[in-house]
Amino acid sequence: MPGALAGVRILDFTRYQQGPFATVLLSDLGADVIKVEEPTHGDLGRSLGLQPDGWCAYFQALNRNKRSLTIDTRTPEGREIIYRLIPETDVVTDNFRPGTMERFGLDHESLSAINPRIITASATGFGPKGPQAHEPSFDSIGQAMGGIAIAQGGGPGAEPAVVIGGMADQVGAMIFALGIASAIAARELHGVGQHVDTSLLGSQLALQGLGLTGFLRQKEQRSGGTRWNPLFTWYPCADGRYLSLGLLDPKWWPAFCEVLEREDLMVDERFAEPAGRIGNREELIEELNLTFARKPRDEWLAILKGANLPCGPVNDYAAVAKEPQVIANEYLTTLDDPNLGEVGVVGTPIQMSETPAGPKSTAPDLGQHTEEILLEFGYSWEDIERFKDSKVI
Repeated sequence: MPGALAGVRILDFTRYQQGPFATVLLSDLGADVIKVEEPTHGDLGRSLGLQPDGWCAYFQALNRNKRSLTIDTRTPEGREIIYRLIPETDVVTDNFRPGTMERFGLDHESLSAINPRIITASATGFGPKGPQAHEPSFDSIGQAMGGIAIAQGGGPGAEPAVVIGGMADQVGAMIFALGIASAIAARELHGVGQHVDTSLLGSQLALQGLGLTGFLRQKEQRSGGTRWNPLFTWYPCADGRYLSLGLLDPKWWPAFCEVLEREDLMVDERFAEPAGRIGNREELIEELNLTFARKPRDEWLAILKGANLPCGPVNDYAAVAKEPQVIANEYLTTLDDPNLGEVGVVGTPIQMSETPAGPKSTAPDLGQHTEEILLEFGYSWEDIERFKDSKVI
């Protein structure tokens, strides 16, 4: 059985991270993604963190499963090649500044004149409207301007802190992929092609929907930080390793105190009610720090899980790679690379019962599939040699 998006062809002009990861997600679901790159150097992501053996984690993570087609779209011949591909293409993606695809003659209006069912999709920095619509943006700016740097740092007045490098791009990519998939569904249901626009800024706001919704009503941003709720945070244990609690429902409080052998906390007036446990968080965290310091982490996890209390280990990447739950679901898997042999990759978080999903191949070499793709679209070897001679491909 083919993937859910098998038969969908995407011409992918995106670079760096936000756009390429979106098309990776769609390629995991079966879409044929043709990565269009300029012939000389290609996507700059090919060189970010490039290792002596040729391995580039940045490019591999963001471009697996794809085919590489090198075309100089600044030339009339290059644009004509793209136009020839459009009748048999479903989606054209980009993450340039607004107006760039228009200058190339590859905007929605131009392409829909060739294929009325075409979907064009742009991942921008700030959205298509407003005073900053045409400005460049990257991950760090998305986290800063979208409010998450202050929220992560602890709230208003605190020093900003990014969540993790690339987070805004990755979240933006997920929203971008959702928009594209929705447009594909709309075309099949309603027969219309259209243009899709998502942005780093808008995606960051969506990520913080809960906090922003509260602020819009109450006009107050509460102090953030990772330990706002003492029962929804991490604790160090006797062996120096950490566990995390997720006791969001107040019904778990009595059982929690019982398995910790801290019935004194249950009858302490400061902690009797949820509001008191949060209002007196520093005192409760201090008590729980002392308690968890009595036993190793895995012993505590066994005790907590035995009482059906939500908890888990705090893992670094080495622990994640060995985590049985990760392995069982193939959230991390391997692929065979023609140059480097077996390499580890992040699998897809989406599992479907009838249409398989997941990584299929490592990222392509620059221009690896140019001849193959042009032949598929009816070009002859003579045409290909002519394009090479004129440096169009």
